[in-house]
Amino acid sequence: MALFSRLSALSLLFFVLTACASDGSLSNPFSSSEDPPENPYYLSEFSDVPIPQGMTEDKRETYISFAPSGLKCGVQHFSGRVEVVSLMNAMRRNMAAHGWVLRALLRSQESILVFEKSDSVCTMHISDGRIYTGLILFMSPRLDGDSEPVFPERQSSSSGLTEQAL
Repeated sequence: MALFSRLSALSLLFFVLTACASDGSLSNPFSSSEDPPENPYYLSEFSDVPIPQGMTEDKRETYISFAPSGLKCGVQHFSGRVEVVSLMNAMRRNMAAHGWVLRALLRSQESILVFEKSDSVCTMHISDGRIYTGLILFMSPRLDGDSEPVFPERQSSSSGLTEQAL
């Protein structure tokens, strides 16, 4: 008799749970009930550089200026709880959608992506932290084909020769 009552209680419980689950009155606690955002990214200080929604800007570390040509340039810092590989893939996909061409990619604990578009270069430094992933954007004008960067010169103390400061 005890076995029969246990089986009937278990059967009743099974029918109640399957009936509730089938009509949609119970929600799955492990699934996201929020609708996915319409835009999975937002635009940074630079109007054509999309940043994934999981990243937050650190305004204290951001510096924006303008080149003599009028081009907006500078450094912008972000951090977020995202995986490095998914951030790199999102940046590659979103940058390509905004007309940027990937010119270099170095993948390690500290990864670098270099994008180019008409008269601009955008370099991204992605760091894999313990809790947060860091993203630093470096935006600058692209140098002309034969232009070399200008570094300040300094005097060598021993020989009096001029050397380039790197």
